[in-house]
Amino acid sequence: MIRLIFILKNIEWEAVFWLIGLIYLASIDPYAPQHYTLCPFKNIGIDRCPGCGLGRSIGLLYNFDFVHSFEAHFLGAVALILIAARIIGLIHKTINNFKKSELIWLTYTN
Repeated sequence: MIRLIFILKNIEWEAVFWLIGLIYLASIDPYAPQHYTLCPFKNIGIDRCPGCGLGRSIGLLYNFDFVHSFEAHFLGAVALILIAARIIGLIHKTINNFKKSELIWLTYTN
């Protein structure tokens, strides 16, 4: 149990949430008509929501449709690169947290 708490404490959860978001965007069909959404702009009838356009743009990038991706939101590629860089940085931070904590854990238990 203590080991599980040790692992959960040292994980950078932001990276997990970003990864889940990118996996979700990779799994959706950006060409499908829109269904119900939690976006307040879409729900009141505004069709050009910047957030929805960014998500659709990243989904289109996963399908290598660069022209439509740029039309959906011109910063889609930039956002994907920045999110990927953030995930990599957080993974490095998690690895360093485990290394430091493992040293402390080994010193504490011995």
